[in-house]
Amino acid sequence: MASLVPAAEEGIEKSLEVWSLMSFFQLSLLLLLIGLLLHFAGGYYQRILNSFRIRLSGENFGIIFVLVRDLSLFAAFGIGAMLINPDIFGDIKLALPFVPLGTVFLGLALVVKLSKDIEKDRRANKLFSYLLLTAAFLQYFGFVFVMESAPEEWVTSGKAGAFWLFLRSLRSNLNPSLSMWTFYLTFPLIVLVFILILLKGISGRAHSSQG
Repeated sequence: MASLVPAAEEGIEKSLEVWSLMSFFQLSLLLLLIGLLLHFAGGYYQRILNSFRIRLSGENFGIIFVLVRDLSLFAAFGIGAMLINPDIFGDIKLALPFVPLGTVFLGLALVVKLSKDIEKDRRANKLFSYLLLTAAFLQYFGFVFVMESAPEEWVTSGKAGAFWLFLRSLRSNLNPSLSMWTFYLTFPLIVLVFILILLKGISGRAHSSQG
């Protein structure tokens, strides 16, 4: 009887770990979508800003808008990079290779944002937008069509078709081989992107201090 207590506690601890990791992923996806929508709402934001009669209010609103817009993307990348881990792949049902690749594309978008003034450089703005859209599409598609498709009830009752069973097989906790190949592919890219972000951030601070 006494041996059952540690086993029960271990099961509860594991369940909390899985719940926490899934919550982190959902938070990162939400932050990515918020950042995406706010970036594409720039024109609307300018019209709203121009409607403020008191300039100080408009400036305060602009600071909050930019902070939420940009920090949400950096936070989403940080959480996404943390989840690219073989042990985490085995614990939760991350969509492979969609979610890790989405994190890579998000990181590349941030590198472009830190390298160029996307508000003035149209080519850089286009590249940033395409990378950000690709990141959001990959992660949202993976969440809807892989992570949250074909529930267990459909599978056990035989109601899940071959298409949905195939998508279900792309879950990281059900496909160790794909998990490891995805890790080998995306982890070096994430490290490279992370280094580029750090370098661009440091060089940007150096330029601003000189200016």
